[in-house]
Amino acid sequence: MRNRYFVIGFIAVLLFGCGGGKEKQEEEKSGLSSRDEIRLKQYQVQGAKVYATYCANCHQQDGKGLASLYPPLAGSDYLLENLPRAACIIKNGQSKEIVVNGVTYNQMMPGNPITNLEVAEVLTFIANAWGNEGGLIGVKDVDKWIDECAEEY
Repeated sequence: MRNRYFVIGFIAVLLFGCGGGKEKQEEEKSGLSSRDEIRLKQYQVQGAKVYATYCANCHQQDGKGLASLYPPLAGSDYLLENLPRAACIIKNGQSKEIVVNGVTYNQMMPGNPITNLEVAEVLTFIANAWGNEGGLIGVKDVDKWIDECAEEY
């Protein structure tokens, strides 16, 4: 009888005790904890709303920009090479000439009247939409980046 309880207990430990292994494997694969995975999804949903309100008129719903007036965000080398700069531009705007994917753009972009949390959300959305792979951009990072924004943007 004792052996039977031992076997049942051993099987229970294997089934329930190792269940976290799958979650751990997922975390290792994505590099994010399950908490951060949830936050990534939340930021993408909220970021899509912010994008639709403040960004889509110029950069378009598909992120491809508008001819030679407004640069694309989809597959944008300029955006993905420097996310702190992107956060500063989203928040404060920019007026200098930029080169995106080999094309020069000289249209002024106004700053957006949004919170740093909304900057983190929209930047997370943009950095992961349309084939971009930028990961989760946290609000603490954005707070730091906005505080350190260079005057040149």
